[in-house]
Amino acid sequence: MGAPSPNPQRRGLGRVLACVLGLTISGAALPVMVTPVLAQDQAGFATLLADRLFLDGPNRLIAEGNVEAFFAETRLTAARVVYDRSTGAMQITGPLVLTEGASTVLLADSAELREGLRLGLIRSARVVMEQQLQIAANTVERRSERFTEMNNVIASACEICPDTETPLWEVRADRVVHDAEERQLYFEGAQFRMFGLPVAYIPRLRVPDPSLERATGFLSPRFSLDTEHGFGLRAPYFIALSSDKDLTLTPFLGTKGTYALEARYRQAFSSGLLELGGLVARDSIRNGESRGMVYAKGDFAVPRGYSLSFNLIQPSDRSLLEDYDQGEPRLTSDITLERVRRDERIRLQALQFRSLRVADVNANLPNSVGQGLYDRRFDMPVLGGVGRIRLEGEGYARRQPLAVAPGPDPKRVARLSADLNWRRDAVLPGGVLGAVGANLGLDHFRVAPAASAFAPTTTRFRPSLMAELRWPLVRAGTGGASHVIEPVAQVIWSNDRLHGLPNATSLMPELDEGNLFSFDRFPGGDAREAGLRANLGLSWTRYDPDGWSSTITLGRILRDKDLNQFSAASPLSGSESDWLLAASVDTAAGLTLSSRSLFSDDFDLTRAAIELDWTTDTFSISTSYMRIEADMFENRNVTASEWSFDGARVLDENWTARVGWRYDVAQKRAARAIVGLDYENECLRMAMQIEREYSATTNSNSTRFGLAVDILGIGGNPSRARKRCSDGL
Repeated sequence: MGAPSPNPQRRGLGRVLACVLGLTISGAALPVMVTPVLAQDQAGFATLLADRLFLDGPNRLIAEGNVEAFFAETRLTAARVVYDRSTGAMQITGPLVLTEGASTVLLADSAELREGLRLGLIRSARVVMEQQLQIAANTVERRSERFTEMNNVIASACEICPDTETPLWEVRADRVVHDAEERQLYFEGAQFRMFGLPVAYIPRLRVPDPSLERATGFLSPRFSLDTEHGFGLRAPYFIALSSDKDLTLTPFLGTKGTYALEARYRQAFSSGLLELGGLVARDSIRNGESRGMVYAKGDFAVPRGYSLSFNLIQPSDRSLLEDYDQGEPRLTSDITLERVRRDERIRLQALQFRSLRVADVNANLPNSVGQGLYDRRFDMPVLGGVGRIRLEGEGYARRQPLAVAPGPDPKRVARLSADLNWRRDAVLPGGVLGAVGANLGLDHFRVAPAASAFAPTTTRFRPSLMAELRWPLVRAGTGGASHVIEPVAQVIWSNDRLHGLPNATSLMPELDEGNLFSFDRFPGGDAREAGLRANLGLSWTRYDPDGWSSTITLGRILRDKDLNQFSAASPLSGSESDWLLAASVDTAAGLTLSSRSLFSDDFDLTRAAIELDWTTDTFSISTSYMRIEADMFENRNVTASEWSFDGARVLDENWTARVGWRYDVAQKRAARAIVGLDYENECLRMAMQIEREYSATTNSNSTRFGLAVDILGIGGNPSRARKRCSDGL
């Protein structure tokens, strides 16, 4: 048909559209506009755009050429649309594209729709949901706003390129019903295929559509092969109890006689989160025994700005967590009430420590601990500077005393400590930075039973005075680089009276660049550093305009006299400590290198730690080396030396290789080795891993092979990767 007719017909056409459809019509050459009054009466109903518009009788409107129709959030583009006012039906000739908001796109050859494009029949259609799941169907019938029926269906989240017309995975079904209200897809006569080959036939299958993140049903299974369980299968079943709580049940079956069930319950509250879980099992590792564990985690906001958190775990035996890959060989359970503000911290905490290592005897460990802490910083009146008050109470208990010289350790120890700290900084002539400070420390100990080698009650008072000088020297080098050299001298006096007190929290003092200039290097409050000492150090930092920097720090501690507070093997022992040499490099290319070494005047290395991390778009490397000499005082009978490495390399846009190992240099054996390969595209995520590990709880080697496969594109499980066809589309 021809172009729009002259003005009288245009005005008649406008009246028909306004009264019948409430449309605003615009032609390519001669636009036809609805009057403002009529458009307002039919507001929000529809807008129609086309190259050609004409009437074919009193009830029939035809739009041809680049047709676009808008109904609320629904948009239609097609080659031709015929609207029948008497039936309210639209005959649409494609190729057509029907878009509903940003979630669903439908492409088809033709359609017969009504009720504002909400109901009707669509032929040769392809539905794209949430830009993830694609469903190709012979016919799509929209029976209501809630239910859509599709027949002869192929569904997949894989993109199909011209050179590979077979998707990686697909589901073929005789019939699919989409429930828009429940956001579920119901398949009838479904067949699951991989690489075009049938894998499983499922008469009825229900899966959530991509817009639904939580729905009851099976999650992706996990396969494993190891020396303890043989070939194993985990099949998690997720139960969405309500919008704020869910339950996951995971049966685990192994060919070596393993029958286990894991459970996890989660609930969200307006004030926090709760998670409860556990495991029950019978296996061939301990024939005829029932094994299990329970745990509870929570984090809640409570009144007055406090937070209450807890993390409780209790296994039935030492090796359970390692046998089922559930945790570390040393466990910490705690209940913590805490409040942190800008200048204040309050914490109450109850802890229980439990070791699963073979050589540890839990009855002898101080594994029941209670702590209370109040820490506040403030501006010091009169003296100026910054003041800090710290109050701490701590108590611990062991079930059996540990027999050590000069007598058995006590079963119960309680300590109350108070610290008042002050520091004031000033800029002196010549750019020298000066500081003075003081610390008053008071500790009261109660020890039981009296039969131990310690007095029932002891009070310790440790005053300390400090003076510090720093002289930062800055020089601009060639090429725009800048250098900062800073010598530091700090002198601290503390009274040198020592007390015979139990020590469970201060057994492993360290010397590093973080505590070189500090009042105390003991990690806990059971011991305090005493005597007159000088902390000396020199640091050099270079800042390069290309975005990288490097720092080197050299320092040591000189003492007026050796009070034998530290063991002979400690780098802090003697009147002169070991030398500390620390260095770090940070580059704009993602490379970070840090090292720390402690060595004697004879250059005998006592401790060393080196760590390198390098991350780019194509690979990541993390490697470290550690060496610590034996020290009986720190319960380390032999020298520890270990090298670890973890790396990943992107092979292409889909494949990533991983490798990792931990090597015990002192014992000349591997402690752990891991090789993994990950694959991910737009519709599938797969992870394979082989792990060989030396057990810390059973002193035996174990080997595990794991395989995890995730089907992407359904149930709120999107992929980060998108496939690119060879033609670049």
